[in-house]
Order: sequence, then structure tokens, then C-alpha cells
Amino acid sequence: MAGMSLLRAVAGFAGRFNTIRSGFVKGHFLKTPLQPNNAVVRHGHGKAMFVIKPTQFYDRRFLRLLTFYILLTGIPVTAFITFVNVFIGEAELAEIPEGHVPEYWEYYKHPITRWIVRNVLDPPEKDYEKMMAVIQIESEKAEMRGKQLEVRRLMRERGDGPWYFYETVDKNLIDHSPKSTPDN
Repeated sequence: MAGMSLLRAVAGFAGRFNTIRSGFVKGHFLKTPLQPNNAVVRHGHGKAMFVIKPTQFYDRRFLRLLTFYILLTGIPVTAFITFVNVFIGEAELAEIPEGHVPEYWEYYKHPITRWIVRNVLDPPEKDYEKMMAVIQIESEKAEMRGKQLEVRRLMRERGDGPWYFYETVDKNLIDHSPKSTPDN
């Protein structure tokens, strides 16, 4: 009996020195195999009942709403484009009748493009005038910058810039009394 109890004590003590479980290399000699930073995990008979994971409610809601609004606009637009392509079709090239001046939107082939150019976008004449106005404004700015540089150059050359002019005191305000009696 004494031998069995001694063997049991030695086996328990040897279990504490197990290099794999207690990390003998790290210098943990007398620690129990269950270290304080590890927690006991108990698995039941079935699958884990409560798995903590981030919510997917907002992700699913976003995807549902995205699908809804894409389909809400996509189905009618697709039906309209199909209707226009099947029943109206693209314009065909034909001779211009005598005395007819074509409008700028008549040069486009597809009817949807024609409608957009005619009703949504600006006419080419207006775009041209806007670009010419921008060019005019930029040329006036460049001209003003050139004049400003020339004025600065001349002011430095002649010495008549604003930095040479200070307001002088009126001669009537000068007190000449200290000069009358210099020894005071």
C-alpha cells in the first residue's frame, strides 16, 4: 500500500514536470497544467447553443433596400429602352429635303439620345458662347496681371511707389520753443 501511494505521488509530481503541458522550456516548473490565463471549456452533447458573432441586420437591410431600389428603377428603364429599340428603332440616313435646315439634335442616330440632346443638354451654340466667355475672362485676367507687373516695375524703377509717401506733420504744429533757449 505504501508503495502504491508513493507511486501515485510520484506520478502526480511527474505530471507537473511534463514539458509539453507546463512549458518546461519557459521555466514554469511547479505550475499546474491548468494555467490561470486559460479557462475551462465545457462542451455539451449537442452543438454550441450560443455563438457570439456580429449582427448582420444592417448588412441584410442594406442589401434588401439596394436590390429593391435597383429593381424599382431598373425594370421600368429596361422595359422603356426595349420598347424604344423594338418599336421605334434607330434613325436611317436619308437625303435632306430641299430648303430644310436640320436641327442640331437631328444628327444623332438613337431616339433616346436625340431626346436627351434636345431637351436636357444645352445647344452647341450656347456651349460655344459659354466657352468664349470663359476665354474672354481669362484673357482679361492675363492682361490685368501684365499691367500690374508693368506698374510695379515702373514704380520700382522711378521710386514713386506708395512706400515712399508718408504723411508729413503740419509746420504750424511744430514746437520751436526748445530751440529758443538751448541751455535749459
